[in-house]
Amino acid sequence: MAITTLSSSNLVSQIVSQRAQMEALQVQLTTQKKSTTYSGLGVQRGASVNYRQQMSNLGAYDSTIDLVSTRLKLIDTSLTRLEKIPSEVKSAIDPNAFEVLADGKTAAQKSAEIALKETIGLLNQDAAGRYLFAGNETDSEPVAGYDELINGTNTKAGFSTYVEERKQADLGADGLGRLAASAAGTTVTLEKATPVTTTFGFVITGVDSDLSNVTAAVSGSPAALTVDFAGQPTEGESIDVTLTNPDGSTSVVTLTATAGPDVEDGQFLIGATPADTANNFVTSLTNGVKDAASTDLAAASVLTAADNFFDTEGGALPQRVDTSGGPAYTATDLVDADPNTSVIWYTGQNDASSARQGATAKIDSAITINYGVRANEQSLTAIVKTLAAFTVETFDENVATDERRYSTLAEKVDSTLGFPDGAQSPEDLHAEIAVAYAAVQAADQRHVTTKAALQDLVDNVEGVDVYEVSAQILQLQTQLQASYQTTALMSQLSLVNYL
Repeated sequence: MAITTLSSSNLVSQIVSQRAQMEALQVQLTTQKKSTTYSGLGVQRGASVNYRQQMSNLGAYDSTIDLVSTRLKLIDTSLTRLEKIPSEVKSAIDPNAFEVLADGKTAAQKSAEIALKETIGLLNQDAAGRYLFAGNETDSEPVAGYDELINGTNTKAGFSTYVEERKQADLGADGLGRLAASAAGTTVTLEKATPVTTTFGFVITGVDSDLSNVTAAVSGSPAALTVDFAGQPTEGESIDVTLTNPDGSTSVVTLTATAGPDVEDGQFLIGATPADTANNFVTSLTNGVKDAASTDLAAASVLTAADNFFDTEGGALPQRVDTSGGPAYTATDLVDADPNTSVIWYTGQNDASSARQGATAKIDSAITINYGVRANEQSLTAIVKTLAAFTVETFDENVATDERRYSTLAEKVDSTLGFPDGAQSPEDLHAEIAVAYAAVQAADQRHVTTKAALQDLVDNVEGVDVYEVSAQILQLQTQLQASYQTTALMSQLSLVNYL
């Protein structure tokens, strides 16, 4: 008979406790955690929950950062290319090289056409179906395709129609730029033709004369030129009439007095009387104005039509020649285009709000970036409309004024693609996007550092030193072995051992 019951022994309780400790240590060694539950962390469980919540928040921001970074990289790639296109087209333009191909265009115009198609493709860039140059209306391509944009559709007028209508409205039926010249006795008048328009055609802005016995002045609204031949001018003397084109550029008609008998372009014949001279002057002035209209005004008209068609930033509609009262030749004003009968080249977000606000992303608890871009922003529109204006025109080497018309248009296009006078350029837009991208990258790097620090804090709270745990297990194994041996010896004891 045993001296005592083992189940009630303190030694058995000690063994049970040691085995529980052993199991707990083995779990810690396997998981490298102090506990598999927060309650097992004791008073530090609150700190653990807080650290992990912060890490979870950073993880959510990082998902946004990854998505936005992809979009910004694609925008960056498109803008980088858009920065180079203007200079490439400029390098292909030579205003003095007038060699027309079979389709009525020069090689430089062909280069511009290719560049325009590429530009449209870049502005229709998407990331996983989200169009990046459409503001917040990202479900469809924001820019019309090349053929639709230039040629329109069966029911909608494209840019080429706008150009044709604008040129008719600017030049007028007689090709005089909506001006009329007349002589009454010794007085010559150059004024706006009927119906009077201040929107189309030339504006008379100045006169400079060294003609003897002649007075010349510009006055009135709309401005008119009067030249009074009180006597005869002297051969070789001249007069300059300054006309302003719709795009703001100027044309100067210079007429020089000659005694004849031959009269060349830019000259007027001194007649037998001042009245005869006035009549001769009207004829030469009319020819000079018509020549300027067929070259300078025609080129300016194309670029102005481009402004009318493409300048829609801020929610504006294209401006089309108002032909409700008759043909374009007699039109006096512009009207908002009807989307049912006119191509709207840009159909993304278009309102008065900031373009950058079209796309926003919260990349940190206190940082929200704006990175929206619209294809009809000034710097991007400038590329599209200038390339379109250069591409749409055709020329004929057999038309006397076409070489000068081409040269004038080419010079204007070359200048515009250089973004003169502080005009907003793609580089300016790119700089704004670069600032947003830099903020994203900085936040990403900051999150990496912060998450590493938070992970260290979590490890300090939840983690264990595996070497220390291993040592504790070895020590506990020794204690358990001793306890088992002692228990075994005690289980063999009986009263017989003491008799």
